[in-house]
Amino acid sequence: MRLLHTKKLILDTPTDVRPYAILSHRWLAEREEISFQDLQPSRFLPSEGSHDDYAEPTFPSDVQSKQGFEKFQGAYEYASRAALEYIWIDTCCIDKTSSAELSEAINSMYAWYRDSAVCYVYLHDVGDDGDPESGFEDAEWFQRGWTLQELIAPDNVYFFNKYWVKIGSKATFAPTLSKITRIRQDILLGDQYEPSIAEKMSWAAGRKTQRIEDRAYSLMGLFGIHMPIIYGEGDKAFRRLQLEIMKSSDDQTIFAWHDSRAHPHSVRNRGLLASTPDVFMRASPVVAIDHSHFISILPWSRSLSSELSRGYHILNDGIHITLPMKRVAEGWLAVLRCRKKDQEFPYGIYLKERSGSDDFLRTSPTKLKELESTDLQGLTPRTIRIVVDYHVLPTTKRRQFFTFQSTDPVWQYCGYYVCPTPGDRHDVGQGGGYRDLEPCTRIELSDDVQCCCVYSQGLRGEVSVLLIGIKHHRPWLHLLTNAGLYRYVDTSRLGRRTICDIALVSSPTSPQSSSLPDLLSPTPHDLPSAPSSRSMSLSSTSTGANIHRFPKRNSTAPYAAQLRGGGAGCPG
Repeated sequence: MRLLHTKKLILDTPTDVRPYAILSHRWLAEREEISFQDLQPSRFLPSEGSHDDYAEPTFPSDVQSKQGFEKFQGAYEYASRAALEYIWIDTCCIDKTSSAELSEAINSMYAWYRDSAVCYVYLHDVGDDGDPESGFEDAEWFQRGWTLQELIAPDNVYFFNKYWVKIGSKATFAPTLSKITRIRQDILLGDQYEPSIAEKMSWAAGRKTQRIEDRAYSLMGLFGIHMPIIYGEGDKAFRRLQLEIMKSSDDQTIFAWHDSRAHPHSVRNRGLLASTPDVFMRASPVVAIDHSHFISILPWSRSLSSELSRGYHILNDGIHITLPMKRVAEGWLAVLRCRKKDQEFPYGIYLKERSGSDDFLRTSPTKLKELESTDLQGLTPRTIRIVVDYHVLPTTKRRQFFTFQSTDPVWQYCGYYVCPTPGDRHDVGQGGGYRDLEPCTRIELSDDVQCCCVYSQGLRGEVSVLLIGIKHHRPWLHLLTNAGLYRYVDTSRLGRRTICDIALVSSPTSPQSSSLPDLLSPTPHDLPSAPSSRSMSLSSTSTGANIHRFPKRNSTAPYAAQLRGGGAGCPG
């Protein structure tokens, strides 16, 4: 454990245990706090003209200009006046560039606060000229994750406002602290009573940390847990914490969580473990029921009671546990060995068998049922396996929409149809699938509907056809004109149109417009000429998050050559 000498202001590692102060505070931006690197000997020198070993060194201007310097200075000066030779300050006593040292510090921090002679709580947002306690109940310190253990672990805790004026202690503020934190006064004052797992979790509900993983890591000391620190694992850190707690406890209150967040569906399937500490928040503490008392309140025969084991096992396929259960509706009601403090009967949760498997999921996670005597009728002990964590991978409906738009009303001369049997010859202008194109027509295509044929007819009867399709979720298109058109599309049933020629061009707003000419076969010089006043545009949009680009076809061979041998086009 590295400590700061309150006179020499050097970082030291004493070989013997000495009384030390410890600081608890709300972190500023990390660059504004006094760091381990700021206190290296090369960064400052003792005051000139002094031969006293305890002469205060002079800090460089870049250190003194940090917002956290005044807090740092106030802490070591107060400890020095209290005749304490050392103080521990987390900003500078840990070399955070060393992952091994950071992991050791996080795993040891609860013990360091517990073993301190005194803990100074600095509240940077409390106090004004008229009232030194102004804003105490609203201080940010009470909303942070790490400060929970820093309040509970030390015996002697003193609170200071932003001017470093002492405004009270944990003992004098006990009633107020209990109201703010939902921690009972007897626990704050050091009572030896051991709260349940759910009650401890409820203290952390609503608290925030800068990193997601710290919500779990900041609770390790409260449960006597040590585990590797893995930043980057996200919410999995809280699941690991629960699994570690369960290895040393049979307290079933860890399962007594109630997901109160709004859900798009009334029923959701989950694993047995909670997702965050927030789901343990409730007005009355949850307490464990002694095993023998639990058996006595269940209305079943003595022979069945012997089948109800006390503990459970955590294996790689889930949690193996014996619970009193009975069928309800399409699922099961399982009774937990815990209850609300002021309730006579235990809690129940709802489970369901996972389809195609012999394990169970927790269902209806917004329901933690307070059981009545009638709910206990018909229960039998069952040994089951419950999934620890259950996630359904999000799915995206991969479906592409093509929207045809016109700059003027030419759609009466154009039509389209979706190919009913891909691979057959396209019969333009006939068949049940034929439809007129209207402004903003939207044609829905997918891998199941492989091709759409869009055509227009010019003044001299010439026809242009655009084939559009999707293969492996990627759109493709081909423009057919001249020989290639008449080889693969039957236009014999089209009547001659006495209209101006129509050009088919890419929409300037389409993300594919810049590369569209490279995708057409044959080349653009085969297009019929068209007056600039008439045009059609093609744009594509997707319902998914991915924007697909048309696959570039490097070949300039006729359409038949591209399609021969399983090409992307529709005709066989």
